[in-house]
Amino acid sequence: MVAGRQEEVPWDLFDRCLLPVVFSHAAAVIISSVLNLLSVSRASTFAVFLWLLVAVLAAVFFYHNLKVTVAGKALLITGCESPLGYTAARHLDELGFTVFAGFAALGDRSRRLKEAASGRLHVLQLDVSRESDVQAALQYVLAHLPPGAAGLWAVVNNASWSPFGEVEWVPFSVYRRAVDVNLLGVVRVSQAFLPLLRRTKGRVINMASIQGRIPSPFKSAHCLVKAAVEAFSECLRLEMRRWGVDVIIVEPGNCTSWSGVSDEEVLSQARDMWRAMSDELRAEYGEDCFEQQVLRLRHAVRSQTSDCSAVLSSLTDAASRTFPMPRYTPVTWSEKLQALVATHLPRSVYDVLYT
Repeated sequence: MVAGRQEEVPWDLFDRCLLPVVFSHAAAVIISSVLNLLSVSRASTFAVFLWLLVAVLAAVFFYHNLKVTVAGKALLITGCESPLGYTAARHLDELGFTVFAGFAALGDRSRRLKEAASGRLHVLQLDVSRESDVQAALQYVLAHLPPGAAGLWAVVNNASWSPFGEVEWVPFSVYRRAVDVNLLGVVRVSQAFLPLLRRTKGRVINMASIQGRIPSPFKSAHCLVKAAVEAFSECLRLEMRRWGVDVIIVEPGNCTSWSGVSDEEVLSQARDMWRAMSDELRAEYGEDCFEQQVLRLRHAVRSQTSDCSAVLSSLTDAASRTFPMPRYTPVTWSEKLQALVATHLPRSVYDVLYT
């Protein structure tokens, strides 16, 4: 496996199949007990179990693979200035959705997307940290919904900003901005567009991260906002059930943690952070320690794969499946294992293995 490469591991299908298989096994045990009482042979009992298991799995696969009709359905994607957002907008447009692609700032990238896509795709200014942009985007979407559409089919909250640094190094203003973009931006957009989603019994798709469940030094700002996005999404999912609106978490791994972050941006953030530190703090940590951490991050950014096909596949499923999963985890085997250790084993075990 290439380091950091996202592979299409069927975690989500496994999660969907697990409970029905458990119930089918329980039903088979009950049936076999009844057949034993009726003196039916063991071979017949085993055959009943196999047929029941096959029938249940076939039903689950059919249920899992049902897709909606995309014609006349519109969706909004925030953060299309990122590679993932840009690619997702192109792909969902190609599938036949009417796509509203939100950019934090309009420019060459938004023009290229508009030129490359079909006439159904709209680009709009949408900085999720600005309430005025969100309200203007709402009015634009209302005015440009496809003919006959009752509302919006989906909102994909993809806008993200990923700062770095140890807790003592990061200015409080950076934490504030990370919360404003990554968390409050999700809340702003969701609150504004939920009335349109209720009309269609549509869905909210929130981009979280496996980092929300895995503690990582040097990434506290990123980890805390992604954990908060997951908590917000779970609460919203429970509240929206009565309206038939799905709330879906897409939880990618490191593929998207620093997606679109250039080497120059890393150095710029590092210079700003070093200048903002007090003389006492600089002396305490030392410039060598600081530079070593920045070099490690630069190496991670440079080795970051541009292949986010598994994440794109999960986003597509979340938007187009009739019965989407509540959570998609397009991560590598190593990331899945790390998340399982962090979630289910004692913290001392995690610390020994990963820190």
